[in-house]
Amino acid sequence: MPMAEILFISPYLELAEIALKAMGNEDDLDIEVTRMDEAVELASKAEKQGCQVIVSRGLTASKIRNSKVELPVIDIRIGGYDLLMAYNEAKNIGGKVGIVDVEDVILGLVSLEKIVDDTLVKYTCKNDLDDIGNGINYLKKKGVDVVIGKIAMAREARTRGLDAVIITSAYETVRMAILEARRVNTVRKKERSKAEQLKVMLNFTHDCIIAIDKEGKITVFNKMAEKLTGWSAKKAINRSVTEVIPNAGCQHLLKSGIPELGAIFEIGNVKVVGNRVPIIVDGKIDGVITTIQKLEVLQKIESKIRFKLSDRGLIARHNFEDIIGKSDALTSTMDLVRDYAAIDSTILIYGQTGTGKEIFAHAIHNGSKRKNEPFVAINCAALPESILESELFGYVEGAFTGASKGGKAGVFEMAHGGTLLLDEVGEMSPMLQSRLLRVIEQREVMRLGDNRILPVNVRLIAATHKNLQEMVASGSFREDLYYRLNVLSFTVPPLRKRGEDILEIAQKFLREFYAAQGKPPGVFSDHSAQLLLEYEWPGNIRQLRNVMERLSVMTGGGVITTDDVRKGLQIPGINPAETGDRTAVESPNIQNQNDLDKDNSDKNISKAAPVILLREKATYEKQLIVDAVKKCEGNKAKAARLLGISRTTLWRKMQ
Repeated sequence: MPMAEILFISPYLELAEIALKAMGNEDDLDIEVTRMDEAVELASKAEKQGCQVIVSRGLTASKIRNSKVELPVIDIRIGGYDLLMAYNEAKNIGGKVGIVDVEDVILGLVSLEKIVDDTLVKYTCKNDLDDIGNGINYLKKKGVDVVIGKIAMAREARTRGLDAVIITSAYETVRMAILEARRVNTVRKKERSKAEQLKVMLNFTHDCIIAIDKEGKITVFNKMAEKLTGWSAKKAINRSVTEVIPNAGCQHLLKSGIPELGAIFEIGNVKVVGNRVPIIVDGKIDGVITTIQKLEVLQKIESKIRFKLSDRGLIARHNFEDIIGKSDALTSTMDLVRDYAAIDSTILIYGQTGTGKEIFAHAIHNGSKRKNEPFVAINCAALPESILESELFGYVEGAFTGASKGGKAGVFEMAHGGTLLLDEVGEMSPMLQSRLLRVIEQREVMRLGDNRILPVNVRLIAATHKNLQEMVASGSFREDLYYRLNVLSFTVPPLRKRGEDILEIAQKFLREFYAAQGKPPGVFSDHSAQLLLEYEWPGNIRQLRNVMERLSVMTGGGVITTDDVRKGLQIPGINPAETGDRTAVESPNIQNQNDLDKDNSDKNISKAAPVILLREKATYEKQLIVDAVKKCEGNKAKAARLLGISRTTLWRKMQ
């Protein structure tokens, strides 16, 4: 049977009977009759079995309280009623009455002086048997006949030939002691709950937490402190903090009382950040609490917070496996780029518009050690200078008219710990080039309108279709910035130099578009495939994708002819009869497709068609651009969107 939470240790049987009545119907109390050393042993055993509060009386309670038992001991106090009852009983015996008891009981007689006569002899004793004997001898010399007191006093008086009356405890006194024990038990439960919560917080936080008292000795030392310092809490507690962590610096606050936040120091070879705060009690410094974190851990947490707060899905969506092709031009580039991904250096990507420079940047990030951190991309050609500046570096609230409430983090902050792609970096103005150079060199950024500097740690990838060396020579691009960006570099090959990759990429796009429209898959005829291979693809993969989307809408799957491809390319077509292509596909009488390959008209087409088509395409493309710009009333951004090309490409073609 489990031990009750409260143990009532009664020095005599009558008191136990009163306690049994006073406890009521609750089952939180065990009652035992014993005293002195046996009571101490019983209390010690009860403590180990889960008892929370001890109730006892007199010298027995005092002995338990002064033992190794750490439980609270509720003493059944002797009240005025108890004293008066014992005194009256002693007077009935006859003779002079005296009392031997502890100071609390003797002082309680002051209020009874008017009731008892002046012949009552009092002796205040200590809580030990030797002094009780001294008290009895004192009373005897004073002519006392009857002694009132607790069991120990009464027993000692009788051994010396005096009469004695034991001061008993009334029901009300016992009841009050039991109620007090229950109140103490409730308070202890709450304190244990709070202590357990504090213990969990201390030991399961990422912070190393150390507290010292006003003497500079350690009073709190959590598990993270153990892990960081190599000291066990058992050895560290009660030692001087300067012995355990010489560089902690928290002892200085015992004099200054000034909090110190963000202090950077070392524990062993580990760089840490500490916050030191004094404990003030009644206006005086009573100790110091220091929280410590590894600098590396803080940087990772900061990076994740910035990533979460940006709430823009800043992830790289492509891997090296997403880059399709087996051509020599692509393979040699991929070998180089895979090596670059493993290095944390800045990369400059060259390539014509539409070649997929951003996809390469995504793949580099996902192939790097920063793959679990943010990936942020910004097109430097897509925004006016003023807006681009705020997007790059961020701004604080009120920095300019229209600034968002609370300010906004720039892309450098968003990419902290990860990778930042600056696409079309060659379009950046000289002013922004200067600011960018400073951020790269100092690895820190200041928001517009702010005076605080934020450290940033990003892996930088820049991309451009321009020749930056020529721009440096002409003075339109800073030479020092060029060398900062051009640490590692490679060129994404244009689509026209990737041979059979064109067909593989085209088929992938076509499958996706057909599937999205619920159509059966399509396949290119030999002649239409050859036309795709011989076409120059000035818009590269971006153009190829647009053409495949157009073909998926124009056709219903099955075999795709040269006429279909010409329409997809928006090139003025040639009569299908001239190519024989559709006839070859649709006529059941053609026995051998190879017969067509020998046809003179096909030979002429295969040799002359590319030249004719390119010339016709240039004229047709020019007319498309003119019509688009007119339709958009001169708004080049809208015209570019209408044509499905970038503003930069539109501007270049218009030149």
